[in-house]
Amino acid sequence: MRQYETIFIISPELDESETNDVIEGVKETIESIGGKILKVDPWGRKRLAYTVKRHSDGFYVLVVFESNPEAVRQLNSSYQITESIIKHMTVRFEGDLTPPTSSHTEGPHEEESTGDSPDDRPSRDFESGNEGRDSDFRDTDRRF
Repeated sequence: MRQYETIFIISPELDESETNDVIEGVKETIESIGGKILKVDPWGRKRLAYTVKRHSDGFYVLVVFESNPEAVRQLNSSYQITESIIKHMTVRFEGDLTPPTSSHTEGPHEEESTGDSPDDRPSRDFESGNEGRDSDFRDTDRRF
């Protein structure tokens, strides 16, 4: 079985209980077709990038699940007949669901030096006869 993630957008016209019913319906659909829910992450109401079915915003929900490829086709069919879901997408999940562990459990967080601070950068030597001229620009680079 493979891991998939699906994101769907619920119509903003629904109230909170109806939105929760749609989310539970999607979870039940995934489980009924042999899938296993790994994570449900409701993102909340957000503005859409463009109008979808005359809506300018919607309630976003991300679900990560495990199933076979045939179940994904059945899930997409289920989305298409659910009127309250205005947009959806399902792709293979390539992330990691384990929470990050911190090596520092106590004390303030110390930033590691990446060598990008002004004190860590090597100094430029302008004694090559190119004073006042940027060494990255050369006459051969100026083609008009």
